[in-house]
Amino acid sequence: MKIYPAALLVGTMGVNFYCGLSHAVNWSVNPFVNAEEIYSDNITLAPTASQKSAFVTAVTPGVSIIGRSASTMLNLNYRMQNIYNARDDNQLTTFHQLRANGNVVLVPNRFFLNLRSGITQQNTDNNQIANDNISGAGNRTNVSTFGLAPTWTPRFGNYANGSATVNFDALATDSVSSINNSAFSDTLNVSEFVQLNSGNEFKRVKWGLSFNNSENNRTSGNNVSFQNTSAILRASISKHFNIFAQGGYSNNNFQSITNGNSNGLYYTVGGQWMPSRFYNVEAGYGNNRHVTVNITPMQRLSWTTTYRENEIGLNNGNTWQTALNYRTRRSNWMLRHLNDTTTTQAILLQQQTFTVDINPDPLIEEFGQFTVIIPTLTNDVIVRKIWNLSSSYNSAMGMLGANVFNEDRVFQQTNNREKVSGASANWSRRLTARTSAYISPRWQQIDRGDAAKDNRYEFVVGLSRSITNHINSKIEFLHVDQISSTATNSFQENRATASLFMRF
Repeated sequence: MKIYPAALLVGTMGVNFYCGLSHAVNWSVNPFVNAEEIYSDNITLAPTASQKSAFVTAVTPGVSIIGRSASTMLNLNYRMQNIYNARDDNQLTTFHQLRANGNVVLVPNRFFLNLRSGITQQNTDNNQIANDNISGAGNRTNVSTFGLAPTWTPRFGNYANGSATVNFDALATDSVSSINNSAFSDTLNVSEFVQLNSGNEFKRVKWGLSFNNSENNRTSGNNVSFQNTSAILRASISKHFNIFAQGGYSNNNFQSITNGNSNGLYYTVGGQWMPSRFYNVEAGYGNNRHVTVNITPMQRLSWTTTYRENEIGLNNGNTWQTALNYRTRRSNWMLRHLNDTTTTQAILLQQQTFTVDINPDPLIEEFGQFTVIIPTLTNDVIVRKIWNLSSSYNSAMGMLGANVFNEDRVFQQTNNREKVSGASANWSRRLTARTSAYISPRWQQIDRGDAAKDNRYEFVVGLSRSITNHINSKIEFLHVDQISSTATNSFQENRATASLFMRF
């Protein structure tokens, strides 16, 4: 594992602790340990003829630390996963897992500093996908990240409001350029986001300027950069109608044989009609064209859809995106469709974000599970079209959730294509005051065209019980069945796990 993310994390903690000395900090420190005994009938996820069983013991101590003051926040979650006999080799293997972030207010309402760091493990390819560190053929790598982001939010009287953020993100893996016999580089990503918008002095005419720049600097292979500069002027004609003119320059630099990018100047002119607070329509024409419809018929429902025909910039051609949110007293519904151009390094960096939770118990599941829909780790630039539909229902006795997704990927250097589809459901129910049951079926398909197609089926059922306020127990059964057009990628695994979780 590379040393610099860990070293920079020490700096993260140092800044937070230093600031904490000057202000009253409320600390919440929760050490914990999780002990598991696991039986797997296919510990290396090998084809049926070669599979072997093993008993695995995992002992994972950790700590959750949260500190808050008027100007400082620190949220750190660390665990050391010690696994004995993970590949039926009578060896002890240790994995470090960390997610931490911090926020420091240097000048109230004006200058902020955000810091983040993480250490996780991840599959290096998506052929024989392991769920976690327990089983698998060893095709995994440690991923270490560190991020630093100062933000300045100036105000220029009533004439303009601004925002400027610089992100420094470092990512390192154990193997720099030999993962899956393909290139994957350690990366330093530097990005700047600058916005300046008109203030209250401007009544009928509003304006805005923005500059976005992201540079993906790699230790090996070609660097990647995305840059966009834009300006918009909007004039109000009446209460229900305004006109706008927008222009800018797109300058992106990466290798591509798919014509997924076109640099140059772009412009759009159009208008927005707002006949009601419940809906509005905007249309623009130029070498970049779009139509956007916003619908909010009630407070609990919002739906925005945009169709684009872009000649300049990323994701050019005909694209569209939609975002629908609907909530009731007990349920939430969400529909998303988007197009984006990204890198595997950027996807890994996004996974370092997490939700603040003073109860460290859920982190056992969060840290222990790999992301199974991530692309194979390469230096390629990826154009994605993503669909996602999710819903959840909560009651006093339990929770029911479901998710359906589809993701089309086009790799710009190789023109390789992947289509990933899947569905999952989660059901949990409280049986008694201290006992709950849960069931989770999942399906995922990866279609690589002529290369291969994998169908993966998972089924998890478990029972958890709170023995005391500080001790939880769990019994779980997992079945995985992967059916592939490539025989070496096909396997089955049945796993039984008994675990005891204790917080101090």
